[in-house]
Amino acid sequence: MKKQNGFSLVELVIVVVVLGLLAAVALPRFIDITDEAEDAASEGVAGGFASAIGITRAQWEVEGRPTDGSVVLGGQTVFVNDYGYPSGTSGRAPTAMTAGRCLTAFEQVLQAPPRVELLSSNDVADARYAVDVSDGTGGEIVVPGGTNVTALDECIYVQTATLDLDSLPASLDRTTGKGFVYNPGTGQVVNFTN
Repeated sequence: MKKQNGFSLVELVIVVVVLGLLAAVALPRFIDITDEAEDAASEGVAGGFASAIGITRAQWEVEGRPTDGSVVLGGQTVFVNDYGYPSGTSGRAPTAMTAGRCLTAFEQVLQAPPRVELLSSNDVADARYAVDVSDGTGGEIVVPGGTNVTALDECIYVQTATLDLDSLPASLDRTTGKGFVYNPGTGQVVNFTN
């Protein structure tokens, strides 16, 4: 008969120490993985949206800067403002945006957008992003002829997973959750994370 040997106490202690070291190094990485995934998702959507805005603006230039307030991309009418950037509806001023226009601009330029709802909507909990408008916070631009247009509006898109859905804020801004801001006066898209 063969004698069976088990692990010695020293071997067990070494295994426990090695597992403890692995847990100490690996656990913080796994804890941050949700935050990193949310950041990556927001950056991906923002990048796609920024590209679509650039394509819309390019189409506006190709069509000779049409004054009817729209361009056609892939059979879809996209409403643009006086500067060729998506505006959501036929209104042309980047100082007259509404949350509804921000939502429409987002849905018009992306082929398969994630679900977006107005911050004030009852369905915001079922959406991937909540949208709102920030009146007059987008700075200013100088238009051809040297005129300054001030108090540009900004569209704010925030991941609903980063919001407290039980007590939603009255409005969204760059200090709320994770998301991105679109300035329809300049076409700029900027990510933010909190």
